[in-house]
Amino acid sequence: MAKTWQVILATVAIFLAGLVTGGATALGVVRWVVRHRAAAAGQAGPLVQPGPFGQRMGGAGAGVQQFGPQLMRSFANQLDLTEDQRARIMPIVRRTAGQLARDRREIQLTSALAIEKMQDEVAEVLTPEQRVKFEDLIRQQRARLQQFKQGGRQPAPPEGRPDAPPGPN
Repeated sequence: MAKTWQVILATVAIFLAGLVTGGATALGVVRWVVRHRAAAAGQAGPLVQPGPFGQRMGGAGAGVQQFGPQLMRSFANQLDLTEDQRARIMPIVRRTAGQLARDRREIQLTSALAIEKMQDEVAEVLTPEQRVKFEDLIRQQRARLQQFKQGGRQPAPPEGRPDAPPGPN
């Protein structure tokens, strides 16, 4: 019995370490992208950014919804497409953009459900006192995520956690 809870605890610790590492990596990538978009906007004007096929239009506010038109413009500009080629490629790009949007929504939902299931399973293992702390941690993580989604800075780590990584600069 003692080995079972140790294995469960080790598994949860590894998962949480991966979660923290993934979050930190994602935050680093987001910062890198924001810095490079700002630099590109400063050099090429506010509506032009470097893309996989040269310049792409849209600025930082251009979302995934504009993936198809942006890619099509890049293809047309970089490959000197004929009208016939454009007409044949456009449905392919539109279909792929739609599939990517559906896949992204499905992954977001699946990930949220997996995290919620993991949290429920972890809570079952914890003592009532630990469960209260765990639920508080989850609330703090959700608040940070919500603030990040709104473009704000993350709050400072909870009191008594000097080992916690600092929030973004």
